[in-house]
This record gives sequence, structure tokens and C-alpha cells, in this order.
Amino acid sequence: MPTAIAPAGAFTARARTARFPSARAAEATLAAMKSTLARRTRIAALAGALALGAAPAAAAEPLAEADAAWARRAEGHDGDGRAAPGPIAEAIARYEAAVAAAPDALEPRWKLVRALHFAADFAAGGRDAERSFVDRATAAAEEAEALLEGAAPRDRAALHFWSAIAWGSWAQRHGILGALREGVLNRVHDDAKAVLALDSGFEAGGAHRLLARLHATLPRLPLVSGWVDRERALPEAERALAVAPHHLGSRLVLALTLLDVAPARRAEALALLEEVAAAEPAGESVVEELAIRHSARERLAAERASARLHQGIG
Repeated sequence: MPTAIAPAGAFTARARTARFPSARAAEATLAAMKSTLARRTRIAALAGALALGAAPAAAAEPLAEADAAWARRAEGHDGDGRAAPGPIAEAIARYEAAVAAAPDALEPRWKLVRALHFAADFAAGGRDAERSFVDRATAAAEEAEALLEGAAPRDRAALHFWSAIAWGSWAQRHGILGALREGVLNRVHDDAKAVLALDSGFEAGGAHRLLARLHATLPRLPLVSGWVDRERALPEAERALAVAPHHLGSRLVLALTLLDVAPARRAEALALLEEVAAAEPAGESVVEELAIRHSARERLAAERASARLHQGIG
């Protein structure tokens, strides 16, 4: 390194111009030169090590700041599954900065997709704003696909999962049949399968939850969605619950799937809905869990109203 070479060259030039010192003086001078050279070499090596570590550290700092903002996404929520727009807007901006700081890293990109999905589903005000966030999420997911090869398995699983969620949200807002014809839901299915191959426990079995709902609710159309299989819905829901038995989302998905494909187990489904409806969410994911609780309460109310209607008819 220049800081090590320059002193050595200077010492050598100085030694050449000396006028034949005594042997003892020469030995002392040589020892002093070696000591100084070693000290400066150690300093140069340390400086080089710090320089080599500076780029990753600089890239990690924006990501850490974004993660901290993400952890604050529930601040100011309404108590019923809706977040204030400010905190998630900050998280999105910081994840975009993290992507710019490390454009070849997959982690900040999948976290950006996740944050955009949260904004669409839990914080956006109005249908146009929701669609805007969903479109940004799917675009970010597509851009990140080029980085899948060679990335860590966890990051690959994360991108596949949040890409599936983003495209699923897109399908819900643009029409299920159209999404099927355009192959969007095939993409969601393929992404969910990829997650299982990489990390079946990611997001507490989230890919199992997603597959359960796809198989339980989508129509099976020849040459379009031939992979849809009602018989696979319940096993996927049960696998999700096995991964995380206390996860509210997995309990809700199992309840909904039982109602959809196993009517003989209706009582079990209603009991699960009652448990989720009575939950008291807290912590970092409080908004998501409050939204799950809200969905459970709505479906439970609908099932009870339907039961009263049938009793009245009977």
C-alpha cells in the first residue's frame, strides 16, 4: 500500500546517501528503520482493513434505519387494523434509500416490496392509493428478480413470498378471472411453491396459508388453472397451523378453509373464528393482527346471520 511503500523508499534513499557509518551505528540505524517500517505497515494494514469494511457498513446503515422505521409502522393505528400513513411512508422512503445504497443486494428490495404491500393493505386512503402502492410493489418485485441467482436462500424465499403477496393483492383489485387469464395467479402459485422449497417455515408457514386459500377459492379452469385442487386446500391450512399453532393468520385460514371445503367440520371452524375474534393483539405486528381479528369477526357475524336465516326458514 502507498502508506507502507513510501516510507520504505524514503529510508532506502536515505541509507544510500549515508557516509559509511560505523558497524554499530549502521546496525542501530537498520534496527530503527525496521521498527519504524513495521509500525507503519501495521497502521497501513489496519487502515486498509477499515477501508475494505467501509462500503458494507455504509450500505448496512440505511437498511438498519429502514428496519427501525418498519418496526414503528403501527404507531398511530386506529385500533381496528388500519395504520396511520406517516410511519409506513417513512419506512418506504428509507427502504428506497437502502436499495439505492446497495443496488445489488436482495434484502432491501424484498423489504421494500413488503412495506409497499403493507401501505396498500393497511394504510392507504382510498382505492386509487391502494392500487398505486400495489403497482409499485409488483414493479419492485419484478426488478428484484434479477438478483435471485446467488442470493442467500432466506432472501430468495422472502422475495418469492412477498412477490406472491403483492401479485395476489393485484389480482384482488383487478379481478380474479382476469388475473387467471393473464397468468398472474399462476405466478402467485409458483412463487408460493418456491418458498416451500427454500424455507417452508418462512413467515410462520405463510406459503402454506397462501396455497390453502388458492386451492380453496379459485376456480379450476382447463389450460389456465389446472393446478387448483380442493383436496389440497385443507392439508395446506393444517400444515400452516402446525408450523405456528398460535399464529392468528393460520387459525383464520384454517377456519375459512374448513367452511369452504369441509362443511362437516363447521363447528370446529366457528370455534376457531371465535378464538381469533376474541384475540387481543399487541406488539410490532398489531395492525396486521387487528385486521385478522376484524376479518374473523366479520365472517363470524355472517355465519351467525346465515344460521339465523336458515332457522327462520325452517
